Order: sequence, then structure tokens, then C-alpha cells
Amino acid sequence: MGFSPEGELRNLVSGGATFLEVVAHISSSVKPEKLTPLKLMWVIQEGLGISFTETRNVLEFFDSELRPIVDEALIDERGDRLLEQYRKRQSP
Repeated sequence: MGFSPEGELRNLVSGGATFLEVVAHISSSVKPEKLTPLKLMWVIQEGLGISFTETRNVLEFFDSELRPIVDEALIDERGDRLLEQYRKRQSP
């Protein structure tokens, strides 16, 4: 897939990136493949240890092409709660 979740993704999330920034980063990293909701969930699970079930709760705010279908602030609000799980595990 050409993407290393162990490095860039973890640094991005640890640095406080929003959920939409994470989606954009993953999307640009998996090219030339197209990012699908399933691939996004897989990368988040593999890279951050966040389960499909939890990620799915944010993906309901996107269409099948991963375009937002609700206000982006709502996506980032719920997505931040999701990413906070990873950030808390990384805190000393």
C-alpha cells in the first residue's frame, strides 16, 4: 500500500492533528490506490490500535467516497474523541 502507519501517522496524531487531517494524510499516502472506508479503518486499527467498531462511529459522517456529509466541525469533534484514545496511551 505504500504507507507506514508506524511512523508518520502516529507522529501526526500525537501532534494533535484533527480527524480530517488524518484522513487527508492517509488518503495521500495510499495513492495510487483509492482510499475506501474499509482501508481507512484498517490503517487506523493497524497504525493506532483503534478498533473498526470505534472508527465506524465517525465514518457514518462520510459518504462511500469519504466525502463529509455533515459539518466538518462535527466530524473533527467526534474524531478527536476517537484519536484521544491513542494520545492517552502515548502519554507518560
